[in-house]
Amino acid sequence: MWKPLPDFETACTAWILAGGAHHTCYSENVSVEQMEDFAEIAGIESLVINEETTLRNFKNTIHTNEAYYR
Repeated sequence: MWKPLPDFETACTAWILAGGAHHTCYSENVSVEQMEDFAEIAGIESLVINEETTLRNFKNTIHTNEAYYR
């Protein structure tokens, strides 16, 4: 079962800020590091929501990525 980290409110808010359902990847077969490696190889953005996520840092990452991935 999926456990929202760091807490339900932060995880849901970050998920919505990141684009919600049409930008979601979840797997129990590959690691976060493998998904991040694939995103780097493919040249696509990767945002990870985990126990270290804060909304302030997450928003800053999104803004930085907007400039990089344009």
